[in-house]
Amino acid sequence: MGIVKIKIRRTSEEGFLVILTATNREYETEGFLLPLPPELETSFTQWQSAYRQIEDVRSCIAPAPGLRLTPKSVIVHSNLEHTQALKTNLNEWLNSGDSKWQPIRDGLIAIAQQLHSSGEEIRVILDAKDINLRRLPWQEWSLFEQHYPQAEIALSAPKTTDHKSVACPNSSKVRILVAVGRSDGINTKDDIEVVRRLEELGAEVVCLMQPNLKNLCEALWDEQGYHIFIFTGHSGSRKDGQIGWIEVNDRESLSIEEFKEALKEAIAKGLQLAIFNSCDGLGLANQLAELHLPQSVVMREPVPDPVAVEFLKHFFYEFTRNKSLFASVLKARKRLEHFKSRYPGAIWLPTICIASNVEPLTWVGLSGNSPKPPTSKLTTAKFERPYVPIFKSQKAALWAGVMGLCLGCALVAIPATIVLNQRSESAQQLEQTTIKSLSVPVGTWLYGGSTTWAPIRGLVDKKIKQELPEFNLTYTQHPTLPPGSGTGIKMLLDGQISFAQSSRPILDKEYELAAARGVKLKQVPVAIDAIAIAVHPSLKIEGLTVEQLKGIYTGKITNWSQIGGPDLKITPLSRPLNSGTSEFFKENILENQVFGSNIVFIPTTTQALNKVGNFPEEGAIYYASASEIIKQCTVKTLPVSRHRGSALISPEIISSQPGEKCQRQHNKLNLEVLQNGEYPLTRRLFVIIKQNGQVDEQAGEAYASLLLTREGQNLTEKAEFIPMR
Repeated sequence: MGIVKIKIRRTSEEGFLVILTATNREYETEGFLLPLPPELETSFTQWQSAYRQIEDVRSCIAPAPGLRLTPKSVIVHSNLEHTQALKTNLNEWLNSGDSKWQPIRDGLIAIAQQLHSSGEEIRVILDAKDINLRRLPWQEWSLFEQHYPQAEIALSAPKTTDHKSVACPNSSKVRILVAVGRSDGINTKDDIEVVRRLEELGAEVVCLMQPNLKNLCEALWDEQGYHIFIFTGHSGSRKDGQIGWIEVNDRESLSIEEFKEALKEAIAKGLQLAIFNSCDGLGLANQLAELHLPQSVVMREPVPDPVAVEFLKHFFYEFTRNKSLFASVLKARKRLEHFKSRYPGAIWLPTICIASNVEPLTWVGLSGNSPKPPTSKLTTAKFERPYVPIFKSQKAALWAGVMGLCLGCALVAIPATIVLNQRSESAQQLEQTTIKSLSVPVGTWLYGGSTTWAPIRGLVDKKIKQELPEFNLTYTQHPTLPPGSGTGIKMLLDGQISFAQSSRPILDKEYELAAARGVKLKQVPVAIDAIAIAVHPSLKIEGLTVEQLKGIYTGKITNWSQIGGPDLKITPLSRPLNSGTSEFFKENILENQVFGSNIVFIPTTTQALNKVGNFPEEGAIYYASASEIIKQCTVKTLPVSRHRGSALISPEIISSQPGEKCQRQHNKLNLEVLQNGEYPLTRRLFVIIKQNGQVDEQAGEAYASLLLTREGQNLTEKAEFIPMR
């Protein structure tokens, strides 16, 4: 399955920063989307207002807890013109032809062509925090209709902290809990009948009719656990899409907060999917994601009874035939087309909300396995080989000075296939260019940031100084803060350096801080790094799974005997939290959980490795860039597996063991397992550039270009990093 992710973040009143990535397609690019035009906002409000005035829709809207709607007998039909106006204004916005948005449009078309030729199923994930963006019917964009006709558009669930490990329900059958809430004016019998039919396929269905809070909580605490939770009845969400509630009976309206402990327990026991076949569920999905439910299906707006039943029927028809969650929702949603005259826009309502690091469910997979991270061919840059950057057209002027290419703004009018070819040629010519032949701005350029970059600075930067003395590079540390990616980006925003080196992507808060200062940040990936795990050579343990590593650093695993090693207390070591490596580790390995209270933070890798290698009685463990670990003679590198039962993979080719011989012959990176994604812990290294039109921006662009030349990439590999090309 191919994953296309569109990340949208507001950076200023002028619009949104957009980052487009595609898994296993060597593609990442940035663009800029203009703000929502007033015409689009107005047309959405008019459609929503008219739609909610349909009698069947009004009858299923759940007010906030403690309130009740006054029934009205007036029948009002939504005008199809509102639906068409919304589609028209949406397409005028997304097809504006703005040169800063064009790289995203071109990229989406190119990715679609590659994925269609491979025959892969495609899933598109929209990662947007703005509720106004999340409510829009993105599937009506003509580009998606033309190039992604068989792809469902899902919303990304928010990242959260304090995540618990997920087990499988203690049942060989698919267990489904159905809660039927207050249902006056709603024919819930048909919903129940649809789910009951699943028993013919071997599922176990437990049905609660208008339960009170105690009954609902007791069911969710069931020892066997459930795979799927379905709610049908009245529900609602706040206007900001953050908080939702369900009406479980005629007297009680419950927010997720009121039974979250029971939900958390059900999720910990293997609950993998929630379906709210009810009204206006974006707030519910948001809260469920905060409890780490991996996937949910909700309705964007209040859903009429006939639409709700029809969707559920067609969804399970597809899903039980082992179609993926995405394919099942897509087919079921399209089967709602015949409602468009009666309920204009009803086909837009069903929505998937999914965490970015889980594989979409299948019926067969439910009973056998809990959700796992995607395989190596499907994962994003968190753990896998990331993508070669496609250079944006607005930067073509730089390449023109280097290679005589004149792309300019004319790219807007050039067909996407030609644009991508020209970009590819630019990248190829850059790869074939030598360091000495590149044009660079003359001057002394201060830079700083990640300590992971030290081996690159020792080889690549030294070569640059030899070949281009006029491009004088000076590494600079902050006067008070420890070195690291976060410190480097802060120094860049504070005007203390010309560009920064980072071992993790730019954070949302850094984008926002830049926007507040009237500038934009750009990240250019130039190398791939493996995270290696170091222990004392005498420690008798074969390796670790990613889950075990997470358990060690969250304080859940405190003795090596818990994972097959000796009876020895574990001392987990880490760089400080402002380090790019520790930030990456926290987000991607710990899944944003906090570090355990037993973690010992060490200022430098040298100090940490000294503690690991010289004090075996402490049972210490440390993680760092493989380039910093595999050459050490006093520690050994542990192989890592993606999950229990999969092969342990080492990031190094072992040519010597720790000891005397190690002083003469160092181990090398195992490029094959790093490039093909077998080793699960990899990340990208970035040059961070401040886009302000000043000479510092030119210096940052030139530095990134130098690293991406053939010579630069060869030296990067010599420094024990994986070249991007």
